[in-house]
Amino acid sequence: MSDIYKDINSNYERLSEAEREVIEFILRFEDIEGLKLKDIKDALYISNSTVIRAGKKLNYPTFKELKFGFVQAREQKKRSSPVKSDFLYEVNSIKKDTLTTLELVDEKNIDKICNCLINARRIFCIGTGSSSQMASEFNYKLKSIDLWTNNFSDPFLVERIPQISTFQDVIVVFSLSGQVDEINEIMIKAKCNRTTIIVITNMAETKLRSISTYSIVTSNPSNKKKLCSRLMLYMMSSLIYEKLLTKKEPETKAFSFEK
Repeated sequence: MSDIYKDINSNYERLSEAEREVIEFILRFEDIEGLKLKDIKDALYISNSTVIRAGKKLNYPTFKELKFGFVQAREQKKRSSPVKSDFLYEVNSIKKDTLTTLELVDEKNIDKICNCLINARRIFCIGTGSSSQMASEFNYKLKSIDLWTNNFSDPFLVERIPQISTFQDVIVVFSLSGQVDEINEIMIKAKCNRTTIIVITNMAETKLRSISTYSIVTSNPSNKKKLCSRLMLYMMSSLIYEKLLTKKEPETKAFSFEK
């Protein structure tokens, strides 16, 4: 199986803004086999050399090899059962998005995030619109392991966070789109307080991701698959929680022994 998604995740920060646009364009392109350098050049108004550089940074020396990496990944997905109904189509879509999201998981990044949460004085969980439920459930999980945390979904309460957050606090933002201007402005103000900002969103290069201290990304959402996108956010929050449990368990055992 192609490691194209792992290559993207491992080297994404090395890519320039134009090179990231190239990779995201290819991820969305339907006919990978027929994709030509000219298609990318004309669509993004960039040079062929930008496309080649993007491929090299992902460890694909030529455009042909880069394209083959994407082709191989899609062929692997096509080997699943053929779609026979709308229900099976939805199941298959969720399966594909889940595999794509899991390919993007960076354990070291999740480990750093868990350390931030464990050492935080306070944790503010934020989610607006369809992401609010994810924030609420994550907040509940954090409370279950005795972390100081509160859920903020009311816009008025969210606006107040920069007034009280400090460098000892952590904000966790759940956002399907990562493009809510009001949230972005609030996060910029909170960052001025040196507050750690953790974002769980899709893999598109958004302003919210650039503001964040740490980000965990999922497969790109589509307008027709909001439910699937929420499932991906939930899955990533569950991975963080499971990792937190492994880190908190030794502390619990040590406490029991001392008593």
